[in-house]
Amino acid sequence: MTWIRRLREAPVTSALIVANLLVFAVMAAVSRRVLSFDGTTLMDAGASIYSPGADTTRWRWLTAAFVHVNLLHILMNLWVLGQIGILSERAIGGGLLAGAYVLTGTLGNATSYLLAASRGRELISAGASGAIMGLIGMAATYAWLTGQRGAARALAFNILLVLGVGLSLSARGVNLVDNGAHIGGLLGGVLLGVARVPLKRPVPRWLDRSLVVGSLALTAIAFAAVQFLPG
Repeated sequence: MTWIRRLREAPVTSALIVANLLVFAVMAAVSRRVLSFDGTTLMDAGASIYSPGADTTRWRWLTAAFVHVNLLHILMNLWVLGQIGILSERAIGGGLLAGAYVLTGTLGNATSYLLAASRGRELISAGASGAIMGLIGMAATYAWLTGQRGAARALAFNILLVLGVGLSLSARGVNLVDNGAHIGGLLGGVLLGVARVPLKRPVPRWLDRSLVVGSLALTAIAFAAVQFLPG
């Protein structure tokens, strides 16, 4: 529980947690449910969807990173987000954290969508886990390349654990984990970790703020597009 007290040190992480909670609260108010949401509620909120022959807005690849299926889902994801976010924000910068969440969350859901499309299988996917895997991948890569090998190994263990559990469940026909979103987000995070190493530490304030504002604006546009555009 120590990380909860440290959230004041990580304003961007705190904002991401609040954003996820806000979306969940709106979904609960509209559906009059709290413990779990049905498919219609998830689709209306912005979950990533694929159905053979149907057109869907690609903006859902971003909004789905803020939508959760049930109460346990969001609590588990935000627990991990809070811990990894605090560490990453202090080491890498709040702006890059915000941008990484948006980018890797989008890449993860895009990967999941494309895999579903390649197999011709219907998809309803949501959750912050793809973005969280991206943040872990970015932090692990950055730590390894900057000589923080102990931290990198600890983060890598978490990555292998999540992927191992997800792939094991899928092999048994249990579709509770979106492996495509996890892998897509992770790969995006690794690339961002590599790109962060040569930048100045900390990054210039104007760049940091621009990334935060840009991420916020893009997310707002995505939710507006899902609500007002067909699909």
